[in-house]
Amino acid sequence: MKNKRAYFTTKWITYTAVLTALVVATGFIPPITTPAGRIYWVDGMVLLAAYLMDPLAAFIAGGIGSLLYDVFASPAMMLPSLLIHGLQGAVVSALLHYLFPKKFIKWEWIWAAVVSLVGAAVVIAGYFIYRCIVYGAPTAVTNIPRNVIQEAIGITIAMIICYATTFKQQLKKNNLLPDFKNEVLEKPLPQENEEE
Repeated sequence: MKNKRAYFTTKWITYTAVLTALVVATGFIPPITTPAGRIYWVDGMVLLAAYLMDPLAAFIAGGIGSLLYDVFASPAMMLPSLLIHGLQGAVVSALLHYLFPKKFIKWEWIWAAVVSLVGAAVVIAGYFIYRCIVYGAPTAVTNIPRNVIQEAIGITIAMIICYATTFKQQLKKNNLLPDFKNEVLEKPLPQENEEE
């Protein structure tokens, strides 16, 4: 972008910040303790960000939100959380917003559920690889059921908030949902004074 700079609209920045804060906040909700391990609520908000926002915003909400939670809860997990949950949000958002045929908008919730499974695979595989490297394959395998349950809960929460209610539909109807294709704008840079 020669002689131009990219900038984001206030609406985009606000939504991204609020969704990032929701990811951090849901991390502090007490987890469900199961024989397979603790199950957290974060994935529901990461997916909600992916359903509502563009891939960059979803990466920020999922990745930075998870990282900020881990600053307080588990500093060793900061980088894996940034990459895994950031990628989860970005992949789901990209598949939902760029591959879904808009003529079937009435059935968007079905496509959202399908692409959420891709996001779940990203998280399950990401944590499996991380645990294989750090703790070894046997420990990594024992954590798979916990991650599967956590993803199922996250998908259910996000689908209920976004599609079982009319939340996303109402945001669109009232022009409150960012049109992310138009949220990154180009603005000319100020021209330097040239000597005549």
